[in-house]
Amino acid sequence: LPAHVHVDVRWKQGGIGRFSANVVPRVIGGGREIRGRLRVTRPSGALELAARFAPLAMRGGVLFSPGYAPPYGWEPRTVVTVHDLMYLDPALSGLMRRSYFRRIIAEQLRRCRLVLTVSEHSAAQIRDLLGKGGPEVVVVGNGVGRQFFSDRHRSTANSVPRLLFVGGDKRNKNLPVALAAVELAQRRTQLELLVVGEVAAGVRASAPAGVSFLGPVDDTQLAGWYASSTALLMPSIAEGFGLPALESLVAGTPVVYGCRAALPDVVGDLGWPVDPFDVESVANGIEAAISSPIAVPVERRRMLADTHRWESVADRVVAAVAATL
Repeated sequence: LPAHVHVDVRWKQGGIGRFSANVVPRVIGGGREIRGRLRVTRPSGALELAARFAPLAMRGGVLFSPGYAPPYGWEPRTVVTVHDLMYLDPALSGLMRRSYFRRIIAEQLRRCRLVLTVSEHSAAQIRDLLGKGGPEVVVVGNGVGRQFFSDRHRSTANSVPRLLFVGGDKRNKNLPVALAAVELAQRRTQLELLVVGEVAAGVRASAPAGVSFLGPVDDTQLAGWYASSTALLMPSIAEGFGLPALESLVAGTPVVYGCRAALPDVVGDLGWPVDPFDVESVANGIEAAISSPIAVPVERRRMLADTHRWESVADRVVAAVAATL
């Protein structure tokens, strides 16, 4: 990016953190990096960012953020990345949070120079929210690391079918329903479940037998868990893209997925769609994955890896930002 484009590098967690970690190093130019604590759901966070960005903006600077929160007062000099609109989903967000996002954050987004997003599904939702007077919304996509396209970890030697769950206990990931479905499916078939990500102690304590919690893992470890699993269990209530599903498919492992939001577009015919609000439906998907496995052809894996390169995502980010300068 040009030297007068500055980058908010504070985003570290979740899907935005993955996007930031893979895109920012590929786009960073001569601009200043905005560092520090991230308090995006509080007005004080946007005010603090505005104060830090003001001297740069007054000298002609533009801010690029891999996340969705622009600084107050400087929205016309800001390019943000809105990955999804989960804050407006009644199944995931309370009334106060939905009201804050719609009345404060959405109004800020309408004043931004440009909005980037990761999928056509999210783009349609964002355009509908912002209306005809809002900024342009550009889909830059998501990427997958080359380490996921490897046969080094592929194995069918597990004596008991193993499912993998990635995302911890974030509300949209729907872990309680996943655990209940695993317990139900275990009455009819043998299986075990590995859970990657942060999970509260109370949730771990209530899990059925055969469930192991791995905590956070790095991408190399994650690639191994994908490739050695029977299926990825992803009964998400909502996803702006669904990066674990893409990574799993590139690793050669099909997906039991919540048939909502962007996941049907990502998974297609390489998995089993389920109703994420219905434990029986998720359990049936688990049993189908075990009894009627789907092979992911190496040609499909290669195509997915080649069409979702982080370098290409970064190129699209740079092109979209440069077009607004």
